[in-house]
Amino acid sequence: MSRTFRIKFGRKTVQPFKEADINNMIIICKKRRNQAEDDGNDQQKYLWDRNYMILVIGMNLAFRIEDILQLKVDNFKNGSVYTREFKTNKEQSFELHPSLVKDIENYINRNNIIEGEYLFKSRQGINLPITRQRAWQIIKKLSEEIKVSYPVGCHSLRKYFGRKYYETTGDIIGLKEMFNHSSERVTLLYICWDNDTKNERRKNFYLGS
Repeated sequence: MSRTFRIKFGRKTVQPFKEADINNMIIICKKRRNQAEDDGNDQQKYLWDRNYMILVIGMNLAFRIEDILQLKVDNFKNGSVYTREFKTNKEQSFELHPSLVKDIENYINRNNIIEGEYLFKSRQGINLPITRQRAWQIIKKLSEEIKVSYPVGCHSLRKYFGRKYYETTGDIIGLKEMFNHSSERVTLLYICWDNDTKNERRKNFYLGS
């Protein structure tokens, strides 16, 4: 159900990023990308732009990190995305928010990425994507820099999408289908929607006269 990772004593559940934390990580990436551009350092400019876009796509598409890293220019056509999930082999195809379409197009154009090329290319080899381990290192380093105190990992981006989507729409059935979960309960556990969250929401809910 919930993604976990090992610690010295037992396991802890990977949490969704908090909104302020994901925003601070994005700010860091944009600042360093812009600084690299001012310095004329094209390599660093690309790396920080790549890190920025991993965050943007990760928190907007609700894909597993393996599926994000396999994305190529070809996966995006006419404002939509198409992919086949690495884990389940299921196809996904849906329209994207216009702002996300613009973000992706701008990223592709800024970095002169062409048909057949991966969005998140490694510096090793020719047209190879970065590994899941490298993506985890990027996310972990950024989270440590802003002093995130809760357990995070690559799934924190996907869980952030799920949490925000549910908080905004209340559409747990649709979210379950997006995640290909077996039940709504599994989805609620995945996005870490627990009794404390429910009770806090209820405490703040009042129907006055």
